[in-house]
Amino acid sequence: MRALVCHRFGDYHGLRVENFPEPLLVSRGVRIAVEFASLSFSISLLIAGKYQVKPPLPFVPGAEVVGRVLETAPGVTAYRPGQRVLAFLGWGGYAEQAVCHESTVYPLPDGIDPAAALCLGISYCTAYAGLVWRAQLDAGETLLVLAAAGGVGLAAVEVGRAIGAFVIAAAGGKEKCRLAFEHGANAVIDYRDEDLRGRIRDLTPHPGLDVVFDPVGGELSEAALRSLHPGGRFVSIGFASGSMPQIQPNMLLVKNTSLLGFNFGAYIGWSPVDEREYYEPKVRAVVEHLFEWYEQGRIRPFVAAIYPFERFAEAQDLLLGRSTVGKIMLVPSES
Repeated sequence: MRALVCHRFGDYHGLRVENFPEPLLVSRGVRIAVEFASLSFSISLLIAGKYQVKPPLPFVPGAEVVGRVLETAPGVTAYRPGQRVLAFLGWGGYAEQAVCHESTVYPLPDGIDPAAALCLGISYCTAYAGLVWRAQLDAGETLLVLAAAGGVGLAAVEVGRAIGAFVIAAAGGKEKCRLAFEHGANAVIDYRDEDLRGRIRDLTPHPGLDVVFDPVGGELSEAALRSLHPGGRFVSIGFASGSMPQIQPNMLLVKNTSLLGFNFGAYIGWSPVDEREYYEPKVRAVVEHLFEWYEQGRIRPFVAAIYPFERFAEAQDLLLGRSTVGKIMLVPSES
């Protein structure tokens, strides 16, 4: 099969599309003909060998796909050949075929757009679980989303609005702010031209925030943390800026605020301790809930661009340079 292959840990620019053996069908496995695969910040860490798990070399990156079932292992009865599914993989998605354990395969509802369904995977699950499981965001509370025009940031804007929160979207540039507003933000802050803390004070009645959702890290994180009102919760889900915030414990102590880390990958097997089967019912319920919201029109995933596997490095450069909005996807070929 054709696949994008990593032969050594390091710079992702060295990856090339080549002929590669089809993956073996593992016990309780589902073989999928890949139609769409998603791009993410964590892919570059995996290729660099800096993620919490290391695949055996050589390997095919790609942690999330939508496609059609080709075959299933003996005993797997929930899926049938030809059925379209969403699947969370450890790796292996940037190929014509991928194999996944049945516990992280999800059947798509009839009529759902497959590219939209892929958006509703890791990005929306991270947003939903980070806000509901960890931050316990409630209707009527005030939520700030940093990097609000990116794939997971835009998802957090929509999930927060669907929950009933007052959503403030912070992004860099007028076009990104416009996109966040169109996807449900009650207010926007352009942190290229506006003072983040000052605008938060203007927009919040307490003053202060109940919850901050932060996929980016860096200097904006500290300003957002200081803008929480007493009892507020700060959810850190990544460091797309490439910089970790410098947070002092006294910032938490003075106002009884909570700093929460959230790694959705821990629930689907992307950690040294694989507990995906234990969490399967909980994760499956979230995916099904998001599909329902999509069918009801309460969330509207935004696909920014689609690239063939051959242009992976170009697409990843754009993603890491934070010059994109919404979700970027890969497909097996130009056609």
